[in-house]
Amino acid sequence: MMAKTVTQNQLMTVADVISAMGISRSTWQKLVVQKQTPPIVRIGAVQRIRRDAFEAWLGQHENAAAENA
Repeated sequence: MMAKTVTQNQLMTVADVISAMGISRSTWQKLVVQKQTPPIVRIGAVQRIRRDAFEAWLGQHENAAAENA
């Protein structure tokens, strides 16, 4: 049971990601279409994002913004 809890803590829902980013679901959908999201794990109709992949993706975008400033 402990392993399941750890795994669940490592996976974020789309709602978690858009909340963390402060964007709307429609903006998220635009990013999905443009393939500009962190890697999405799809299990049937369920979509999850690994927390470490989200954090790495966010860090890359922070670095890119700093380089362009």
